[in-house]
Amino acid sequence: MSVLVTGGAGFVGLNLVEALLARGEAVVVFDRSAPPPAFRAAVARRPGRLVTVEGDVRDREALARAFDDHGVDRVFHGAAITAGPARERQAPADVLDVNLMGTLAVLEAARDRGVRRFLYPSSLTVYGESLYAREVVDEETTPPVPEGLYAITKYAGERLALRFGALWGLDVVAARIGSVFGPWEADSGARDLLSPFWQVAAAAAAGRPVTLPRAPLRRELIYSRDLADALVLLLFAERRRFDLYNVAVKADWSDALLRWCRLVAETVPGFVWRVAEADEAATITYHDERPRGRQAVERLARDLGFVPRFDRDGSLADYARWLAAARGAVEPTPGVRDRAPTSSRPSG
Repeated sequence: MSVLVTGGAGFVGLNLVEALLARGEAVVVFDRSAPPPAFRAAVARRPGRLVTVEGDVRDREALARAFDDHGVDRVFHGAAITAGPARERQAPADVLDVNLMGTLAVLEAARDRGVRRFLYPSSLTVYGESLYAREVVDEETTPPVPEGLYAITKYAGERLALRFGALWGLDVVAARIGSVFGPWEADSGARDLLSPFWQVAAAAAAGRPVTLPRAPLRRELIYSRDLADALVLLLFAERRRFDLYNVAVKADWSDALLRWCRLVAETVPGFVWRVAEADEAATITYHDERPRGRQAVERLARDLGFVPRFDRDGSLADYARWLAAARGAVEPTPGVRDRAPTSSRPSG
């Protein structure tokens, strides 16, 4: 039997696929694009088995073939368009179609084949204004108030998945994931809100100097490899008490970007960076500089025993080692920013 990862060639998808292959699982990547050659080389010696299927999650026939040909019994539905404001204005129908109707198509395919578990990756963005009104946001008592189209579709997607799971007897679990950074993040054209850590790495690779925002990075974060470990746990845990979990790492991340720039400077010769002066524009964007409350992560720790492998400094050091070994992996896909923002290519 195998795990189907939709959006498996995207950022989160690649990290999850890497973790699944490391534990010997058979994995089917379902995406409109194939995983990059660097990823294939990196996982070539993993004990698991990798199959890639190029397809769109709105294509029910392609989904049916992927499920039937590869004996899928667990699903991670990571295919989505992570839309920023420009894409919201210009291509809302594409975002809704992929993020909602694509989710329904994958749910129905999973139902029809009696899969053992369906994992839906939601987002901390579903909390919306609650993130700024509370010191801590939790799964049970914090009201979601999603604002952007991505957040709205993620909240709708998790509610759809959990509702149909209850109606159809399908084992569905949703994970509200914090801000992610780490290996395999790339400018694929489907993720509009790239992390500031990737922005720094890409600027360094291109030989561009970096000017950081003056405000500290006040938000929850999770390293992509820790996230992959948590997702594996949610996919395979035999027992759990809840159908919804926050997934983040409780730590002080406020100076993490400063520390990251120092590490990149040690890794990339000639890299120059500084903090912006008063009234000076930064070259790195947080996409949102307002301080956020942290995600409560006790439910995941208590119920399923999740403990991150990396603390703040350990995650940055591991990412720097990966960056040094994966030259070119952070560079934008040629031509992606020349494409119109109406592209509907799903990504993790």
